[in-house]
Amino acid sequence: MKSLENLSVNAKLTSLIMAVAFFALVLGFAVITALDTRNFRKELIEDSILNAKITAEYCIGDLVFEYEDEASQALEKLSLIKNIEHAAIYDIRGNIFAAYARDGKKFERKKLKTPIAREETYTLFTKGHLAVYEPMTYKGKYYGTLHMCVSTALLAEKIWDRVKLIIILAFCVAIIVFILTTRVQRLISRPILQLAELTRSIAHNQDYSLKTDINRGDEIGILAESFNYMLKNLRERSRERDTATSELIKARNDLEDNVTERTAELKMANKELEAFTYSASHDLRGPLRRMDGFITFLEQEYSNVLDDTGRAYIGKVQNNCQHMAEIIDNLLKLSSIIRQEMDCKTVDMTALAKKIIERLQESEPARHVNIIVAEGIETTGDPGLLMESLENLLENAWKFTKKTEKPAIEFGMMKKEHQNIYFVKDNGCGFDMKYVNKIFKPFQRLHILSEFPGTGIGLSTVQRIIERHKGRLWAESALNEGSTFNFTLWTERKKTLLNS
Repeated sequence: MKSLENLSVNAKLTSLIMAVAFFALVLGFAVITALDTRNFRKELIEDSILNAKITAEYCIGDLVFEYEDEASQALEKLSLIKNIEHAAIYDIRGNIFAAYARDGKKFERKKLKTPIAREETYTLFTKGHLAVYEPMTYKGKYYGTLHMCVSTALLAEKIWDRVKLIIILAFCVAIIVFILTTRVQRLISRPILQLAELTRSIAHNQDYSLKTDINRGDEIGILAESFNYMLKNLRERSRERDTATSELIKARNDLEDNVTERTAELKMANKELEAFTYSASHDLRGPLRRMDGFITFLEQEYSNVLDDTGRAYIGKVQNNCQHMAEIIDNLLKLSSIIRQEMDCKTVDMTALAKKIIERLQESEPARHVNIIVAEGIETTGDPGLLMESLENLLENAWKFTKKTEKPAIEFGMMKKEHQNIYFVKDNGCGFDMKYVNKIFKPFQRLHILSEFPGTGIGLSTVQRIIERHKGRLWAESALNEGSTFNFTLWTERKKTLLNS
């Protein structure tokens, strides 16, 4: 069947119809030939039996009264029947009583070994012959058997003549079927070929204004009507597409202009922010250093004049100057984090966490905190920024477990919905979840400075770093039950990969 795939519809239909017709003719003529052969054999058997019965009736008297010559003369008359090769009469003992062979052939006088056809006629087809055995009876008494050998040559000739006639008829029918098929299939294939040619033209030239003029009431007509309707829709869609394409090009050009303009504005804003940050830092640090200098001078020169309250005030001013300096440093750090270029590579988060914990333990060797750091945690990101974020989270955990009886801090990772979730967990003082959105804003504090010192910028810095890594940061906590800070990295990229 694969050989027909690349043929035209005309050739396929012609081949299919001719194949069906051929097999139908072969099957039909085979059945006819088989029926004719059976009928011819049946006719031969009936004619031979009839001849055998007539001959047996004619010769029964000669057999009864043992007139061999008369019986032989009677058998000689069988020469008038062309298909009888030879005949013989056997007596009751199976011996030949009389015999006949066509064209003077010598008949083999063999004794009949087994008495055959004592009660009814018996026939047997052998190679090229039909043997007929007819019982010879007189007044109900069996006297012998007539054996007649009939040639089947005429039968074979008759069958072969019928086969030749059938072959001639089959050839004529095949010619007629081919002519009719060629004419009829054009009614089917011509419109299909027109549609195929029209489709090829539309595909090559993208001209949807064409249409077919086929107007018929059959399935091909419905196909042509649907094809024209489809072309109409394609024309409308093509116009809509062209309009949308032109609008898209215009919007893209406008967007490129806007992006270029916004990029320039953003670069200018970054430069202004950088200049402002440097200026603010310089302008704030100068008065702050002078203030700290005057307070130090005041403490050194006039400490004997001041009482305990005055000295306490001086200490508070010095602490606030130091706190202000820390705020300025953290603001500069936050600003640099937003602006600095990222250098992403593989980062061993476990090693970073252990390094930070080791430094914290060295800063307060007297504290005993149960530390758990999961092994083998790696990710991709900027090592410096991830170090900064993890440092802020672990320092907060260290700080807010200071008043806990059995402090514990854990850094680990879990998988949820094909996403790695990193977490820093502690059993410190915790906070009320209704203030959860407040803690990530700069300078927003949930604890007083004297209780837990800090600038209020650490978590804002962590959030900026996680956002730059296309991740998300969130907190879970309860008052006096500890806190858990969770974050993901490259969440947007993971979603894109999963969707694709």
